[in-house]
Amino acid sequence: MSANFPWMLVLLVTPLAGCGLVAVSRTRTQFNACAAVTAAALLALTLVIIDQVLVAGPTSEVSGLLYVDALSALLILVVSLVGFASLLYSIDYLGRSGSPHEASLPRLRRYYLYVLLFLFTMYLVAEANNLGILWVALEGTTLASALMVRYYQTRRALEASWKYLILCSAGLAFALFGTLLLFLASVRALGLGGSGLDWTTLVAAGSQLDPGLVRLALVFLFIGYGTKAGLAPLHNWLPDAHSEAPTPVSALLSGALLNCAMYALIRVDAITLQIPGFTLTHWLLLGFGLVSVFVAAFFILLQRDLKRLLAYSSVEHMGIIALGLAFGGLLGIFGALYHVLNHAVTKAALFLAGGNLAVAAQTKDLEKIQGTLAAIPVTGTVLLLCGLALAGVPPFSIFASEFIILSAGFAHGDAVAAILLLVALAIVFAGLVGHLAHILLGSASELRFAPGMRKAVGVTLGIGLLASLAVGLGLFLPDPLSQLLHRAAEVVAG
Repeated sequence: MSANFPWMLVLLVTPLAGCGLVAVSRTRTQFNACAAVTAAALLALTLVIIDQVLVAGPTSEVSGLLYVDALSALLILVVSLVGFASLLYSIDYLGRSGSPHEASLPRLRRYYLYVLLFLFTMYLVAEANNLGILWVALEGTTLASALMVRYYQTRRALEASWKYLILCSAGLAFALFGTLLLFLASVRALGLGGSGLDWTTLVAAGSQLDPGLVRLALVFLFIGYGTKAGLAPLHNWLPDAHSEAPTPVSALLSGALLNCAMYALIRVDAITLQIPGFTLTHWLLLGFGLVSVFVAAFFILLQRDLKRLLAYSSVEHMGIIALGLAFGGLLGIFGALYHVLNHAVTKAALFLAGGNLAVAAQTKDLEKIQGTLAAIPVTGTVLLLCGLALAGVPPFSIFASEFIILSAGFAHGDAVAAILLLVALAIVFAGLVGHLAHILLGSASELRFAPGMRKAVGVTLGIGLLASLAVGLGLFLPDPLSQLLHRAAEVVAG
């Protein structure tokens, strides 16, 4: 394996090549084969890139425009894991004859094209060294995913799609202005031209940037990227979009897209950490984080729709990640990045298992679903394990990262915020356990899988991979993954 081979560029080209194959395919079998092969290739390329980062350190390609360090590699891993499971699930959910939401050939072609374009834009977010290109890539994620939110063409889906498109585009307009202000600070300090927005340049020269300009830029960046990350009170688009999109798209939105926007904020945080005495980032992260966890906690108690429940849970966990970054130090940053991975695999697994449940029950109304463990035991078991993991029950993975984040809060002088986080987590725990008890226990409902879903290989592999990680990462953290997380935390902390 050549160290000089352009693996990053190949990773970007692969989903585009998959789009080309889908475009020329003519049969349902060919469409599904293109999706499966592309998903497997992306996951394999991800492992190669992670290995290179761990062995050789950060690398760049295309004259420095593409740059991958441990933090980038972590986001690539998240996107690839969720993308792999979602594409395999899509084959059985939409792609096969007799699927519960069987698509016509033209619609299936469009669906796979949109998903692969969506993956391309998220990989570009991870690999972009230039913050301007990162902004363009995030805008690209909005356009690609909005087309999938409206997939079912119902009135509510169209409304959710437009709401998502308008709110996130307006938010990213704020982020663009913040990016331009950051560029101005760079030019004033360094006199640079085209490289003035390169993240590597900005981090190296962070101490020379004008704190006043950076503060102003930071406000706009947090409003813009915070909207896309689903941080309250900028989260209004999120429950509608996630609940109306096809199930595998909901998994991608919660497990991968939100982390792409949070990744942009983490990159900005790494720049401001280099400015002596700069505290605005800490307070913004702390404020957005606490508001998010409490807003989500009370909405979780009131939810009656399965997918909206999971969507509000995503708001909560984006807030927890923001709080980990706010608590800071290597401990807090490590906990936040560990939580990025844990939440991604757990939430995606729950969305996919919830899709199974919605197919069997023919409804997303939580009041009408009972006895899932008895009626469909495999899906019920996944919902039980991943639901408990999402609620922060030990020894699952989310408990481990939440414990690290809380430890950082108490250790670094943010005890009041840590206590408030504990209160919010207790409310969420009560809400989630109550909902789980209702849908899993009680008198058995008439839950019946549609033909082709009960023994679907893609569904089993996709959910099985994510659920295994959601449970297993709290018990055992493999050494390469531990190294990746520690190095990613060092990248942010500087």
